[in-house]
Amino acid sequence: MQYWTKNGSIPSTETDGTEGWQQAPAPPTEVPENHEVIWASGAWHILTPKPTEPGTWRWYIDQGWVKRAEKVPSEAIPITIPEVLTTSQVSNLTTAQLI
Repeated sequence: MQYWTKNGSIPSTETDGTEGWQQAPAPPTEVPENHEVIWASGAWHILTPKPTEPGTWRWYIDQGWVKRAEKVPSEAIPITIPEVLTTSQVSNLTTAQLI
């Protein structure tokens, strides 16, 4: 069976008849249990199961599953917002005053 892809789309056995379709490899037929097959960067990849350890995990083609570092909340920066500005006050604002 022949597979086709266009602009990096997930390969399909059918096209819509427009130009630009390229032949693509067939997806793997032997996939270990609990693994997932995905199409990324122009190739099929077999994902190992996502780790069960708590945290935020992201899968990378070249690294596999990587746990993201937890973000430490920083102190909030107080923002002063004027109550009301007239049209003439807004039109006279400079870039420095907007930051």
